[in-house]
Amino acid sequence: MEPREISELVRDDRVHSRVYTDPAIFAWERERLFARVWLYLCHDSQIRAAGDFVRATLAGVPVLAVRQQDGSIKALINRCAHRGAEVCQHESGRLLRFRCPYHGWTYAADGRLVGVPMRAGYGTDFDPAKLSLQPVPRLDSYRGFVFASLAADGPGLRDYLGPMASAIDDMVDRAPDGEVEVAGGLHRHAFHGNWKLQMENLQDYAHPAFAHESSNAAARPHDRDRVELDEDDIMAANRGADMAWMEKAGVVAYPGGHSYIGALPLEQPMPEAAERDYLRALTARHGEARAGEILAVQRHVAIVYPTLAFQSALQQIKVIVPVSVDYTEVYVYCFRLKGAPPEYHRAAVTFVNAANSPASLILTDDLAIYDRAQQAMTRAPGWLRFGCGLGRDVPDNHGGMQGPGYSELAMRNQFATWRTYLAGGIPRAA
Repeated sequence: MEPREISELVRDDRVHSRVYTDPAIFAWERERLFARVWLYLCHDSQIRAAGDFVRATLAGVPVLAVRQQDGSIKALINRCAHRGAEVCQHESGRLLRFRCPYHGWTYAADGRLVGVPMRAGYGTDFDPAKLSLQPVPRLDSYRGFVFASLAADGPGLRDYLGPMASAIDDMVDRAPDGEVEVAGGLHRHAFHGNWKLQMENLQDYAHPAFAHESSNAAARPHDRDRVELDEDDIMAANRGADMAWMEKAGVVAYPGGHSYIGALPLEQPMPEAAERDYLRALTARHGEARAGEILAVQRHVAIVYPTLAFQSALQQIKVIVPVSVDYTEVYVYCFRLKGAPPEYHRAAVTFVNAANSPASLILTDDLAIYDRAQQAMTRAPGWLRFGCGLGRDVPDNHGGMQGPGYSELAMRNQFATWRTYLAGGIPRAA
């Protein structure tokens, strides 16, 4: 596939469905996008002590993140140097040695080969020093969030994050003790659709009134007997009040595919006493003015392109793992704000259960839409439109562009970045 052919699939206001359904394009994504960018690996709090590890997948490559004796972190390719089996299949744990389940080759926590059964059978020129687990080429972290890149060179993590480092700042700064930790469990789900469907949905304020109509009706007893939308429902999205909050919320997009969308017009319920204690603790750390600035940041979802999403005010992240062109896994982690009253973590866990657990009515609505979209695009290929808000984008003051909350600016920005990577380039920094 030539760069010109890739470019022809993405235009200013439309994208061809092949980018969601063509296995050859997915293979190119792994090689030219996922294998070149910084991908989220884990959080410091998941691997606190020497020998602590977590297992992950980066661009289809199995990886182990392991805390070392000196406190540093190593990311190792989870592939035995003998016959290629995954050395470790546990999701997380603490080990000083990793033993391959196939033939028992054993590796130290730093990747060195330290044990080989039937060693004499391999001859005199056998050199264990040349058969270590291979390290991931680059590893870096920002405020406890650890990223890795399979590319040996390219922009550093800080340059890659650019203005979207603020997504991490927004979460960590809300902690009165200045740190967050993974807590409250992990939600994992999958869908039979392309990974882009999930990333687009995260910045889409136009869909809830329609995709989640049945879920919303279930919460309104007088609507439970209705089976279809009437004219008032169809026109609801055009009412001034509905458009007004979307306009105010806004969406901001930055070079590199990153973006964020403003907050919903809803407040997270919190007992007054807990809120007072939290504000007192946050103010004690930052001072009244800075605490006000931190809490004034109102974002619903922030995307670190291509596969990480923050809901900082709700203390959670989503990690999207593209498995194949039409199959995607999603991992949702909940965080605790250290120093905050326990009610804040309880509210975060409640939200993640309500909105992002496999039993959530909201999530199952979205997953059904992804499945239907993937099937329809596969069976009836054609052009998809992303023109809403086009022409209304204006510069923000951080090197990006901004538009109304109903705009498809974030999706257009993702595809502009996608096209650049797949054509062999690297998007400019903000």
